[in-house]
Amino acid sequence: MLPKGGDTKSGKIALDATLRNAVVYQKIRREEAAKRLKPEDQRNVYVERSDIWVKKMARKAGALVIFVVDASGSMALNRMQNAKGAVLRLLENAYQNRDQVALIPCRGISAEVLVQPTSSVARASGSMKVLPCGGGTPLAHALSQAIILGSNAMKSSDVGQVCCVAITDGRANVPLAVSEGDQNALDENGKMKKVPKEDLQEEAYVLADKMRALGFKFLLIDTENKYVSSGVAKTLVDRANGRYYYLPRADDKAIAGIASDAINEMKAR
Repeated sequence: MLPKGGDTKSGKIALDATLRNAVVYQKIRREEAAKRLKPEDQRNVYVERSDIWVKKMARKAGALVIFVVDASGSMALNRMQNAKGAVLRLLENAYQNRDQVALIPCRGISAEVLVQPTSSVARASGSMKVLPCGGGTPLAHALSQAIILGSNAMKSSDVGQVCCVAITDGRANVPLAVSEGDQNALDENGKMKKVPKEDLQEEAYVLADKMRALGFKFLLIDTENKYVSSGVAKTLVDRANGRYYYLPRADDKAIAGIASDAINEMKAR
């Protein structure tokens, strides 16, 4: 780039670009120098301030992997333990690759970020000393939180891509309005008004659409043991243009492997 305000001391000189600019003027500059300088004061190459370009240093952008984990139901603690293990596995190589990891448990009536985007194993471990489980499944709110987290990270120079890894069967039972504190979503007793299952699903689908529009990569790992699939998870994946994995016995190693492959695929584009 050209030095700002002509200040050539404001950055490292880009030698190759500077010489390319100067070379086209060498013949005329030598002729002018021969007229006004003694032979011993003449040079082989003449570089002037107007020739100088400086380097614009760019940091290598990494990826942010956001785990959205269903922390409700009988398998909640198992899912959270596996997610914790996957987070720590990914962080082993995160510093070298500039990658970051975040974790959002999906439980109760709202989703809160348990692990803010970090590449620090110590920081992530400290945040995951307690793994919250139980209650409802505010899936739409968890996806909404992931979108906010990913969008904010993309505004920085550290994150170039976002991958959301959802460990869930895709079924929600808490409306987004309740998670966001809308009093109109509660009845006179302060309890959630009944919302059709289809409406709850559509809330999650709309957020999947938004992830797709933002260019987020979306992976859904279904760890539920079941005989018949509801199809909700696959529809969610289709709306996000993501990938579906049915892994009822998925452990932290398998989950970390899937996320790592997604990161490598994004960076290879």
